[in-house]
Amino acid sequence: MPTSTRHPTTLPEPLIDPLRGHRARRLTDALRPTATAPDAAPDGTSRNHLAHGRLARLAEVLPPAHDLLRDGEWMAALSASTAVLDPTLYMTVVNHYVLCLGSVVASTEPGQIGGDLAETVTALESGHRKGVFLVTEVGDANSHLAIRTTAEFDRRHGVFVLRTPDAGAAKLSSVGVPGRPQSAVVCARLMVDGTFHGVHPFLVDLCDERRTAPGVTVSGALELDALPLEYALVRFDGARLPADRWLGGTARIDADGVLRDQEPGGPEAALHRTLGVGRLLWATVPTAAAATARTAAVAALRHSRHRRSHSRLAPGVPVLDYSTQQRALLGALAEAFALTCVAHTALAAWRRSEDLRTDTPVAAPGAARAADTAFTPWAAVDRRLSALKALATESAARVTAECRRRCGVAGYLGVNRVSGYAGLMESFRTAGGDNRLIFLDVGQAVAGEADPAAAHDDTRAAGPDHPAWWLETVTELERRLANGLRAVLDASRRDGQDGLDLWNPLLERVRRLGEVHALRLAARSVTDIAAPAAESDPLRRLAAFHGTTQALRLAGPLQWTGVLSPAEAAALETTAVDQCARLRPRLDELTALLAPPNELAPTPLAAEDYATALRDTLDRRDGGHS
Repeated sequence: MPTSTRHPTTLPEPLIDPLRGHRARRLTDALRPTATAPDAAPDGTSRNHLAHGRLARLAEVLPPAHDLLRDGEWMAALSASTAVLDPTLYMTVVNHYVLCLGSVVASTEPGQIGGDLAETVTALESGHRKGVFLVTEVGDANSHLAIRTTAEFDRRHGVFVLRTPDAGAAKLSSVGVPGRPQSAVVCARLMVDGTFHGVHPFLVDLCDERRTAPGVTVSGALELDALPLEYALVRFDGARLPADRWLGGTARIDADGVLRDQEPGGPEAALHRTLGVGRLLWATVPTAAAATARTAAVAALRHSRHRRSHSRLAPGVPVLDYSTQQRALLGALAEAFALTCVAHTALAAWRRSEDLRTDTPVAAPGAARAADTAFTPWAAVDRRLSALKALATESAARVTAECRRRCGVAGYLGVNRVSGYAGLMESFRTAGGDNRLIFLDVGQAVAGEADPAAAHDDTRAAGPDHPAWWLETVTELERRLANGLRAVLDASRRDGQDGLDLWNPLLERVRRLGEVHALRLAARSVTDIAAPAAESDPLRRLAAFHGTTQALRLAGPLQWTGVLSPAEAAALETTAVDQCARLRPRLDELTALLAPPNELAPTPLAAEDYATALRDTLDRRDGGHS
């Protein structure tokens, strides 16, 4: 966080907000509307097309893809800035840069791309051509584990032929209708002479300015209510791709039709390598989640300070004077701060694995193996990052939805941005890997380990006013949940149960364990960052309040596992009241530390005179005449 003499904090320098650095300022300047690049659009122009235009403006200030996608600071700034400025643009950036160009970067080296592939990559990097990622197939749940789109290698002509076997295998993504050039990384089953060699990525041109490519069909637009983006179904009927459009990395097909791969592991490993592009997504989504949560919480708090209530209890007092509003919005701010710590941890973990130049990320001991992932491939790709992604987006969805509700109808107005942030984070509960399925796989993996916690002590050294208290508490909760689940699994296996019969009755317990494991990772992030700070540091106190609110949210499991007694759980209510009262006088400091720069996302919601600020955003005078 930035520091100043007016708003001191002793938090460490690595937590500097990516919204305030020089990269974020360059992005903000590039996206600011001008006479030659306005954001207003003629009637009928789709949000996909508007976002496509903004891609070209971003491309003018971003480094080349091979540099950008290996630079954590740039990716953090890009994620946070676009998410706060325009959730639609953020989703477009994720598809275009992280997933589409990310797949190209993962399989090639700079300067080694030539021919037809080089032309497409150049067009993508310039923003002239928009990139998407096609993995989900519309007909089945968990389609990532059973992709049916095929890419058959035609040895005679040296090309790949893409086919969609039936309507259920159609790909679904935020593809706009033809009118702007678009390409997609398509995840498909690689077939050579009838032999399946795993799921691999292929770069496919979908359309140009006038029509779809031969063998490609793009449906009409499907609107997503939670986020103003257009989706479409994409099918392939004999689309032919040059050999260099196969993003196979070191894999090659020899003259005899034999797949030669320097990275062995068979079809299962091929799927995990293909989906490994998601690691950068999971590393940066927490940054976007934290930025939108902080922005929403600060705006809602400022609005509540200026918005008067005319309840008969106290006519004319600010809404924030009511304890229910204080608890909800200070709790939202506390969770947003915790997400900021999680974002720092996720990005640091990704950087370490990149520095080691390994396909297996640096993760907690006992990281999931492919065989451990029954529900999704995500935990096998990277358990820690996928868990942090799920935790961050669940938390941000909860924070932004609560802020929207606490602002009344103002929270739902698009110009105030909070509803857009809530829609974005709600969509990421399933986008980038379904959170519930991730928690199921994480919980299953934790249950298969000897001990999920590094150490156990029957006494807790810190009280709820210390940031470490929640870490100690949730660590013990994870340990007891895991031990209880492990005992039931052992007994059921002794009775001969296996497969769905074994797991189906326990899935909710497995999911809860996965979520608590992610909460422990988050608590570790908050403690590592906030605990060393001075006791008077407002953000340290906010971290302690976050722990109390999380404990109240999980009061049931904490009591039935015996981590807290009923009396201890009941006392948390008084603790929360006291902590909230101590935070209220520090509100100016807290919001100044956690707010985004005013020029990035100005909103009337935070204005002292909300009604006037709202009216000033209108582009027509009273009466409707321009």
